[in-house]
Amino acid sequence: MYTIETVISFEAAHRLYDVDTYSKECADSVHGHSYKVRVVACRRSQNDAGMVVDFKLFKKIIKEQIEQKYDHSIILRSCDPLVEAFAKVAPEQHINVVEGSPTAEWMAEEYFDVLENEFYRLDHEVKVVSVSVQETENNIATFSRKDD
Repeated sequence: MYTIETVISFEAAHRLYDVDTYSKECADSVHGHSYKVRVVACRRSQNDAGMVVDFKLFKKIIKEQIEQKYDHSIILRSCDPLVEAFAKVAPEQHINVVEGSPTAEWMAEEYFDVLENEFYRLDHEVKVVSVSVQETENNIATFSRKDD
């Protein structure tokens, strides 16, 4: 089994609205992070070029699907009243409205699913192994599917 990995980064804000959490400042306040996203992919054997996938293409897909979508945005849960407020007060603000609570854990699973679909379309043999989302220097959430 061959694996490759890369890291991208972006700046974004979020709020963990309407969740029962010890960190009330995270639930009550819009706050930002310098996110780092690490993606690990694998392939049982090398392709005709001797690779899992060309790193340039690997990184291009990840940047298009994650970095370009989330960089300098606010990630809010669909039930958060700030979604409507931002639409009225700052319509130019780039907002990503999501169904789940926009935690690092949610991001890791969401990004995994999106990239899994993209790489499957590219090459059925390329599999996403894991996606890790680092929101602070010391706090990292990782999602993987053990049965894959």
